[in-house]
Amino acid sequence: MRKFLTVITALALASVALAETRTVNVNVQTLTGRPVPVSIDLLTLRDAIGAEFPMDWTSLKVTVDGAEVPYQIDDVDLNERISAGDYVGFLATGPAVIEISDAPADAAAYPSGFTVSGEDPVVIESLSTAGFKVEVPAHGLSRIVGYGETQDLLANEIGILRFSGFPESTFWANEQLGPHEEYTNLEAGGMRHVGTTVLAAGPARVTVVAEYASDRFVGLQQRLITHIYATGDVEVVNGVRFGGYSDMMKLQSMATAVMSQADLESLHLMPVFRRLLWADQLGTAPEAYFAERSAVTEVDGTPYLAFRTDDNLSPLFWGATYIFASAEPWRANYSPNLGVGVAELAYTTPEIVDDYDAWLSGNTWVFESQEFRTGVFKWTADEFGTYEATEGITPGESNHYLPGDTTTFHFNYSAFQANTAEDAIRYARDRQAELASVALE
Repeated sequence: MRKFLTVITALALASVALAETRTVNVNVQTLTGRPVPVSIDLLTLRDAIGAEFPMDWTSLKVTVDGAEVPYQIDDVDLNERISAGDYVGFLATGPAVIEISDAPADAAAYPSGFTVSGEDPVVIESLSTAGFKVEVPAHGLSRIVGYGETQDLLANEIGILRFSGFPESTFWANEQLGPHEEYTNLEAGGMRHVGTTVLAAGPARVTVVAEYASDRFVGLQQRLITHIYATGDVEVVNGVRFGGYSDMMKLQSMATAVMSQADLESLHLMPVFRRLLWADQLGTAPEAYFAERSAVTEVDGTPYLAFRTDDNLSPLFWGATYIFASAEPWRANYSPNLGVGVAELAYTTPEIVDDYDAWLSGNTWVFESQEFRTGVFKWTADEFGTYEATEGITPGESNHYLPGDTTTFHFNYSAFQANTAEDAIRYARDRQAELASVALE
């Protein structure tokens, strides 16, 4: 009997000795003093570790400065098992290390960072960030309804899709488009709500998966992944897929009523546009265009835009405050009266190509009707032909999408407190830099 136990012990020790552990470094820049949300899909993580390595997910561990950090793996693909389509998420206060072994271990278990209650809406409240509250109605479009002492609607319908085009188009056959139609998710005839799943709350976040499909634009599908972090951040990965041929004039991801219902006197803050069609038409720079409208402020030696959200600043044409404008790293609405704001932060910022038609066929910014809009906008105003700088531009042709084409909008809607507009600009600027810094090394 003693010999048998000796053999078992030897085999166990040999197994431990043969176990291999691999690590992946995650760059995280910290500027604001708030933990930085990190989200990595398991396919990307697996490839970074090595696809040939027989990793056991139960052994995964995350550390920052040598200290273990709570993490979670969210079943984003809803197949009820760990797979490539799932995401690991955690909060980091500096560069992190992900460690995983090829030997099984007792899977880590951490307490939830939230209270979750209700059904329609599901109410999600952070246990670590005072007053941060998000509601998820049955239709799946989340809304921020509290931060700090301000308990009011701070941002609504996060990730709602605005789309328009020609659902009866036969352009591929005879260049005929047919009637134009425009919708959002919640309008009759727009997107049919397929379902919403609120995953179990973890230590860092609560993940919501909402799916939609259009019966009018046959094959158009939307999959909206919303990560609600304990820090006061709401990350959206807004995926659109075309299952059929489509001619589209608009395809925009939006958030509505950002601070405007909490305080009508809120300010709209953002960097100066790299390109603004109106400025080009006037033969001036974007900063000069807004300076003429008293909408430029300087923070730390850099000019930014700052103006009332209810002031359309006498646009050159049409009624939007700005349109045909470059998509920048961030924008925010901030209430000086409440000391609270919500910033829309991009994880990546698109480059600006020289060709105007090509640029206007990609993602640009619109601020209209208190809506933050990012995406394709292809309508051409008659005024294009009256200015030398734009007389040859022809963006009025629809974007042609083929079966299997996809596009993804990736943003973080970050609630924050600031004493002044200058501090609000600093926060949005630095928080965006933090998010954009996250990368596997």
